[in-house]
Amino acid sequence: MQNRTIILKVGACAGFIGATAFIVHAVFTSTSSTAAIGLIFIPVYAFPAAGAGWALVYTIFAFLDLSSGRSSWQSMNVRIAAVFLGAFSVAGLSFFVQHSALSVAKNPAATPQALEEISQRWIPWGRREVDIALAHHPSTPLAILDALMESGDNAIVQLVGANASTPTAILERIAAGPLTYERVSGLAGNQNISRAIMEKLIVATTSDANVADPVRHGLYKTYVLAALAANSALPQDLFDRLAAIDSPTHFLVLALINAPNASCAQMTRLLASGASMENASLYNTILNKMTGKDCSFEE
Repeated sequence: MQNRTIILKVGACAGFIGATAFIVHAVFTSTSSTAAIGLIFIPVYAFPAAGAGWALVYTIFAFLDLSSGRSSWQSMNVRIAAVFLGAFSVAGLSFFVQHSALSVAKNPAATPQALEEISQRWIPWGRREVDIALAHHPSTPLAILDALMESGDNAIVQLVGANASTPTAILERIAAGPLTYERVSGLAGNQNISRAIMEKLIVATTSDANVADPVRHGLYKTYVLAALAANSALPQDLFDRLAAIDSPTHFLVLALINAPNASCAQMTRLLASGASMENASLYNTILNKMTGKDCSFEE
C-alpha cells in the first residue's frame, strides 16, 4: 500500500512537471510580444495536470485489481476509476479532433474547401489554435477571414492583417478599429495595405491613448512602426516621416537602418538617438551601416 502511495505521488509530480515543461517551451518558442505572460499560468495548469497524473495511476491500479480478482465492479475504487477513465476518454477524443483539424489548418497544401470544412467542424477544445492557423493560411476563404477578423481576438486579428491573401476591404476594417500594437502589427507589415492605412498607422503614434501610456507607446513603435518601416511598399515620404520620429525604440532603429532607402542624414540622426546612445551594439551596427553606404560621420 505504501508503494502505491509513492507511485501515486510520482504520477502527480510527473503531471505537474510535464505541464510546466510544456508551458515553458510554448513561451520560449512563441513569437508573441506578450508570450512571457504565459508563465503566470503554470500553477493554473500544472496543478490540474498533477491531479490528472494521480488519477491516471489510480485508474491503472484499480483496473489491475479488477483484472486480478482483488476487486469487483461493486468496489468504490473501481467505480471512481471508471469515472476517471470516462474523463480521459473524452479528453483523448477532444485532443484527436483538435489535432486532426490543426493538421489541416497548418498544411500549406490544404485546399479552401478543406479549410472551410474544418472551420465549421465542432472542436470541443483548442478551437483558438485552429483559428490562428486559419488566419495565417494563404488559402483560407475570404468569408472565414472576415469572421476571424470579427472575433475580437487580437492575436487572430493581427494574423488576418498580416495575411497576404486578405482583401483590402478587410484590411481597411482592421485599420478602422482600435490601433493597438496587439491588433495591427501584422497589418503594418502587409504589402497590400493602402497609403491611407499607412498614414493612419503613423498618426496613431501621437494619439491620446498611446501618448498617455509610455509603455504602450514604446511597444507601438517597436512592433507596428518597425514593421511598417520594413514594409517594402512604404512610399519614401512616409518612410521619411518614420525616420524623423522622436525617441525611436531599438527595433524601430534597426528597421530604419536596414531599409534600402535610408539616407546618410537619417542614419546620422538615428546614431544620436537615445536608443543607440544607450546601446553599444546598436550604435556600432549603425556605424557599420553608414560605412557600408560610404556615409561621412564624426566619431
